[in-house]
Amino acid sequence: MSKDAGAVIVKLAAEVGSKTALDVYAKQKEKERRKRIDRRLRDTKRLMKNYWEIKVHAGDAISSLAEVEGDDYDFFKDLMESYDELDVQAIVRSKARSAIMLAHIDAMLRVYEITSCNSKNPIDGRRYRVLEAMCLREDPIPVREIAEAENIDDRTVYKDLDAACEKMSALLFGIQWIERG
Repeated sequence: MSKDAGAVIVKLAAEVGSKTALDVYAKQKEKERRKRIDRRLRDTKRLMKNYWEIKVHAGDAISSLAEVEGDDYDFFKDLMESYDELDVQAIVRSKARSAIMLAHIDAMLRVYEITSCNSKNPIDGRRYRVLEAMCLREDPIPVREIAEAENIDDRTVYKDLDAACEKMSALLFGIQWIERG
């Protein structure tokens, strides 16, 4: 084989190798992007499904003994004094984080309600109503009842919830949802 033929083969092999490496890299980046979107969507669903628990925690969690009255005062005082591993500051920080997150969720829920109810597409309004019925009430409405009220199939209720959570993800995570998604 001539030197020129060998050089051509090496050049072709390098081109094929670099193209393959770029393809593998692009597929890996796409896989990571989808994984981030899935994680954000999963996080949004968890926030929506635990909305009332977050609301209760943000409003009712005790952050100091000054908030405790009556018989509970002695109980909490003993608890705080007898457990070295009880991290009271962590409880206080958790309550504050819950309150901040809840305020953000509530603001974005108002935006979503307004935009979906004003949409020309009736499906948008239905998706908000499904989210509200399943997640935002203290006593969620069963899927079967939602389906009957909306005149849709049970499976459509779950699909609407997923679609509503996608919209909420965009509202909750903002530009991160688009840029890193």
